[in-house]
Amino acid sequence: MIIACGIEYDGTDYHGFQRQPSSHGPTIQGTLEEAIERISSAFSVVHGAGRTDSGVHASGQVIHFHTESRLTPEVWKRALNAVLPNTVAVRWASEVPERFHARFSAQSRSYRYTVWNDSAPSALRGRYSYHYPRPLHIGLMQAACQYLMGRKDFGAFGHSPDDTNPTRPGPHHCVRTMLEARCTQQDNTALIYCDFTADAFLTGMVRRMVGTLLLVGQQRLSVAEFANIVQRAEKTHPGSAAPSHGLCLVRVDYPEKFALPSSQMSAD
Repeated sequence: MIIACGIEYDGTDYHGFQRQPSSHGPTIQGTLEEAIERISSAFSVVHGAGRTDSGVHASGQVIHFHTESRLTPEVWKRALNAVLPNTVAVRWASEVPERFHARFSAQSRSYRYTVWNDSAPSALRGRYSYHYPRPLHIGLMQAACQYLMGRKDFGAFGHSPDDTNPTRPGPHHCVRTMLEARCTQQDNTALIYCDFTADAFLTGMVRRMVGTLLLVGQQRLSVAEFANIVQRAEKTHPGSAAPSHGLCLVRVDYPEKFALPSSQMSAD
């Protein structure tokens, strides 16, 4: 039996999604695998739709695992939530066909980066947003986002495992299709949302895109200069990665044939 689950987690105290050597600290994958083994008395490998980095959160992560247990999806949901730490929650569980894979069956993934743009920090939002005290021009950031749209080489903002693979030379391993890119400000608040949807993302891609867009918002980088950075696809440019705690994986979309519950969760 293959069980798929929608997962929400606070990534603050985790060394990313992917399992690491025990000396590195807890991971989301490792925590889920331990919980599954505790329930079924058998080890199951957990596969995730997105390999979020250390400190990154998720409200719409999707995972799957194979089990010989005959527990129903609803029982799996209740049992996992009973044994998982309160920083990880299963929002839904569903039996899926053998051909389903949380990562490779996904059509797109959506991330939201949250900026708290105010002179004073927020105690309640500080864990899930980046406090940025300098004034930002949201209109310029939104204008720059238009140059991220479509299928192109995003090598300026991230890297893939093939970057150092001599058998796969050339820039093509950094090509992705951006379906949505926008920066908006919530009405009458200091909250700025940077939302991105793509078929897949490079490691560190969203955080460095946001870091570069923040330079545009400060008017330290023009929209034309941002467009040139995207076009050149070279990593040597002024934009640095924004901190991980402002980033959240909010949705993963799959073909309708899998009939999964919506992975859309609140990102607020």
